[in-house]
Amino acid sequence: MKTLFLTTLMMFAGFSAHAQSVEEGRYVGLQSGYGMLSSSLSGSGFNSDLPDKGGLLYGIDFSYQDPDSETQYNLKYDKTSVDQTAPTGVTPTSLSVFREDFRFLISISPWDSGRFENLRIGFGYGILQTGATDTSPKNVLTKQSSQGLLFNASYKTKLKSDWSMLSEFLIYLPHQIKESQQITGYNPKFIGAELKFLAEYPLSDDIVGFAGASYRMDQVSYDGSVSRGVTGGQDTRTQLAIPVGIKIGY
Repeated sequence: MKTLFLTTLMMFAGFSAHAQSVEEGRYVGLQSGYGMLSSSLSGSGFNSDLPDKGGLLYGIDFSYQDPDSETQYNLKYDKTSVDQTAPTGVTPTSLSVFREDFRFLISISPWDSGRFENLRIGFGYGILQTGATDTSPKNVLTKQSSQGLLFNASYKTKLKSDWSMLSEFLIYLPHQIKESQQITGYNPKFIGAELKFLAEYPLSDDIVGFAGASYRMDQVSYDGSVSRGVTGGQDTRTQLAIPVGIKIGY
């Protein structure tokens, strides 16, 4: 994925001389930054916690909006990787923790004037993969793959000078969840939520710089017990991200 990220960066950077306004909804976004991952497994029996630990975050997103329509299409990928120390009692003692997120969103602006003209409502589909190095005798953080529906709302606020603030709230409701190695339980009930704030500033007619912060929590509750050693387990995984990047119009 790093090769794909760098290739796409070079390909679209060449378009910047011919780019149009990012405000028109047609841009390629490139970001990097700092991501903190944590997890907690609770229930009756085996419990484990991995506290916040930071590492590299990077990502890319592609946005398209037809000039004659308010409908916007967005395809996004990002990944965070963190080196973490395992809790006592399990091996190995060093873990590689990761979070990989693919999402496709379609959004509309229901109002073209007034107080809510900068509000966008969207829905889409996401694929989320998280986990860490397998540990024994119990798995602290199973490799988990899920996919399902996304719903989001975003609002852009114009600030003083040329600054603007983008606020976004997202809900993730997967219908498919898989775990590798040890399995936590039956009948998983999964919900994810994300809150994001980005400050944006135009660097030129066709390039906008941005920086901000987001918080994401994904929580799965299970019935019964399988091979992970917990009964009625609740697996919670969080990410605090601080991205910095640019949007290049095309």
